[in-house]
Amino acid sequence: MNLRNQDGGALLFVTMVGLVISLGFGLFMGSTVVGESRAIEAQLARSRAYWAEMGVFNYGLSRIAASKFCNGCLFQTNVKDTDLAPILQAYFNELTNYRVWTYLDEAAGYSITTSVTAAADNTPGRQNFSGWLMATSAYTPSALVASSSGQLPLMELRVCVGLAYSGDECGPITINNGGNATSYYSINRLTNLPSP
Repeated sequence: MNLRNQDGGALLFVTMVGLVISLGFGLFMGSTVVGESRAIEAQLARSRAYWAEMGVFNYGLSRIAASKFCNGCLFQTNVKDTDLAPILQAYFNELTNYRVWTYLDEAAGYSITTSVTAAADNTPGRQNFSGWLMATSAYTPSALVASSSGQLPLMELRVCVGLAYSGDECGPITINNGGNATSYYSINRLTNLPSP
């Protein structure tokens, strides 16, 4: 065998090894960038859903402060929690034009639809005039959002609305806090619920 034939074989072998290594490195970098991009998109969708829901909660709380659960009422006492919850739900329902959040900078089909359900606090032992209410969020992401973000966080707000004066604290949920319908409230808990 002569040396010239061996040089060509060695060069071909080194070229093939280099090509395989370059291809492997390119695939590794591509999957890493794609994975990181998906994680960023998912976090962005979760953040958008969270702030949309916080806006709904804050709107409901501002309506409590402005309306005292009644238009034209001076001071109401002995109002059941189950009678206050539909009024809070009506405040949330006023935001019908602000339930679907679209982000055209992402894509035409990128949207998150939010909703909130108000109810009397479901803690066992709740007294009928405790003044404790809760609001639970729900989301309906478009297919594009769902495929990139997975499950969006659900929020729950627990609030006491039976306060006579600003700075008061609600008593335990198991006692009658007066059933007052006033402009004062106290947030007991705002939590992320576990994913369904």
